[in-house]
Amino acid sequence: MGRMLVPVEEDFPGVADVVVIGGGIVGVTTAFAASKAGLDTVVLERRKGLGTLTTAASEECFRAQFSEPENVAMMLASIAVFENFAEVVGIPDIDIGIHQQGYLFLSDAPNGPEKLKAQVAHQQVIGLEDVEFLDGDEARRRFPWLGPGVTAATFRGRDGWLSGHELTYGFARGSDASFLLSTEALDIVVDGDRVRAVETNRGCISTPRVVVAAGPFGGIVARMAGVELPLSIVRRQKAILAPHALIPQDAPMTVDLESGAYWRPEVGGAALGWAHPEDPGVPLERVPTDWMFPMLVLEKVARLSPFWWDIAEGLRRESVHLSAGQYTNTFDKKPVIGEHPDVGGLYLNLGYSGHGIMGSPDGGRRLADLMTGKASEEQNPFGFERFARGVVLASEEKMVI
Repeated sequence: MGRMLVPVEEDFPGVADVVVIGGGIVGVTTAFAASKAGLDTVVLERRKGLGTLTTAASEECFRAQFSEPENVAMMLASIAVFENFAEVVGIPDIDIGIHQQGYLFLSDAPNGPEKLKAQVAHQQVIGLEDVEFLDGDEARRRFPWLGPGVTAATFRGRDGWLSGHELTYGFARGSDASFLLSTEALDIVVDGDRVRAVETNRGCISTPRVVVAAGPFGGIVARMAGVELPLSIVRRQKAILAPHALIPQDAPMTVDLESGAYWRPEVGGAALGWAHPEDPGVPLERVPTDWMFPMLVLEKVARLSPFWWDIAEGLRRESVHLSAGQYTNTFDKKPVIGEHPDVGGLYLNLGYSGHGIMGSPDGGRRLADLMTGKASEEQNPFGFERFARGVVLASEEKMVI
């Protein structure tokens, strides 16, 4: 079972097979997979707890509805972990609050039926066999709260959401790793072209492998090893609404493809968000919120789910909880997983572009396979080399939730 502690001199590890910098969901799943692969694994988290930065601000959703085979494969593998979580982590009584009520993508465009029908056909070819195309009438029959403007939709019933907190601590408890809290990485020691150690505020850990899994702070951490990462840090806000009788609690995660706004049920109320355009910023420990956001996102989701207008009319500020986190984006909206080509032993697991919770179980497994030689970089579709080659792969169109 994983150990979580604020280390003192007597129990500070001086040596490890791998040091993971970052104790969010990506760092924790990496530690789980690495430790289960037989590597003596230490996680450094400068905060007082795991998963308290971007993981805590997440919409906590998961979906397999992507358009690229590597993304579909990653998410299907991760969802299988969620579905069998107690068995995977070896904790029989664990409950990660999984709700598989589906993901519903909506279009009101005149060419929506043609476009989404072709998308579903493509997804089925690349391995997503249970995704469905719905025309406007069928979508309204299944989800009667949809408005008349919906022309088409896609739906997959095994998509959904869960508790990011329980997921993070479940992986930590089920691992064989050590999680050092209130312990900050100050420097990555590189000798020649290989990493040798990590200097922390509590001492030095000698190691041949360092994993950068620090989310929006990943670029700053990688710079300690002399590496620049092409990442873009973007704010994303989330509004949680108090329980309301008009919010259908059996609804799926519902996404307006045209606006990028989305909502899902949440304990009698709802969680709402919007993939609105924002200028890239710098990594922040505390991400500011804008109280104009709830009004804007309600207007967006009401376009195709009109019951939100009735809720918005009587909404009071005390019924809304607003929070914000940061996406760590790459140019193709896919993570960077693998060893950096210029610094041996420096591994990256970051840049999930808002898909960290849903992709992290398989991402951690993939990185552990690379570190142990079970897989090679030639087999890795998420390697850093795609940046060096200047290869721009097809990105997800308006599907960046």
